[in-house]
Amino acid sequence: MTNPYAPPTSNATLHVDSRNAIKARVSRPATALIIMASIQSVFVAIYLVSAAVFVARGGSVSDDIVGLAIGGIQFVGLILIAVGAAKLGFLESHRLARLGSLLACIPFITPFMIIGIPFGIWSLRLLADPVVRDTFPDIDPQPTQTGG
Repeated sequence: MTNPYAPPTSNATLHVDSRNAIKARVSRPATALIIMASIQSVFVAIYLVSAAVFVARGGSVSDDIVGLAIGGIQFVGLILIAVGAAKLGFLESHRLARLGSLLACIPFITPFMIIGIPFGIWSLRLLADPVVRDTFPDIDPQPTQTGG
């Protein structure tokens, strides 16, 4: 007969449970960034495609070349935010997750101008946590410091 109140004896079970707990912690900002970046990228893509159709019909975009450049940079930034947030949510790549979180903190690249900034800061705070950072496979676990 086993004691139902005894702690688990296997470290593998603890590792899986802690990984699932960390996934639960990072899932909220990751999901918010994915949704916001996806919606905003659709709007930017519509603007870029409409400009391409305008040029294909013989129009000139020389009056709005700065707007097109900003739209192109924002579109690439939004794609990187969405990919980084997905990597954060699945705990796959710390580097891409951090890049996406940093881009979400830049006002003209972040989804919906200002709304994405708090989620970028939230995910950066989570990524700075040593427990979360060590969960990513591309980061070597940091040795714990013991006081002396």
